[in-house]
Amino acid sequence: MVEQAAEAIVAAAVRGLFLPGDRLVEAEIARDLGISRVPVREALRLLESQGIVASTPYKGMRLMQVSNAGVASLMRLRLALESLAVQEALRASGGAERFARMSLAAEVYAQACRLGDPAPIVLADEDFHAELCRASGNAPLLALWQSLARQLAVIWGLAQQGGPRAAAEEEHRTLVAAMEAGQEAVALATLDLHINWHRQINFEQVVAERRLRPAGL
Repeated sequence: MVEQAAEAIVAAAVRGLFLPGDRLVEAEIARDLGISRVPVREALRLLESQGIVASTPYKGMRLMQVSNAGVASLMRLRLALESLAVQEALRASGGAERFARMSLAAEVYAQACRLGDPAPIVLADEDFHAELCRASGNAPLLALWQSLARQLAVIWGLAQQGGPRAAAEEEHRTLVAAMEAGQEAVALATLDLHINWHRQINFEQVVAERRLRPAGL
């Protein structure tokens, strides 16, 4: 139940129901989810340990702040991790079937985009990149990526406010095809392009504009 509460809080952030810096009130979340406050309290502590929630004296729990500089730093770390995942996955033994789960995740992402709800889109994107890291066979690398995943989800949710990025579907497929063909340079170039989309978005402006809209719209 704690994990489900944590997922629900992240999903609400992805949908724009919570914005960066918003206070997360334990009693209100518990009421909305129809559960007791205990698992919500534990979920908030879990999210705090993952950098999604910040606790400050006299201000309570608040959703992580998002700045352009902070996004850039997180994306540099993400690019380093996933580039290493590509390299290690391609150097591992086995054929193209090693990337079957990535290919399936790419199609699940494409299907989620057709539905238009940002939460499943972000979850599917998260799953795709987790499969990339899993394909590396490097368990510590995967664990480190997963520790960042929910921070990435909040950022991806902000980027989804105008709808899913059209190029992402094709970039997923191109990345899988390059890895299946053993084309490391193509895979790394595609990954770099795919991750650095954030440079086109002013996240601080997105948050400011989102605050002017009614909740849930």
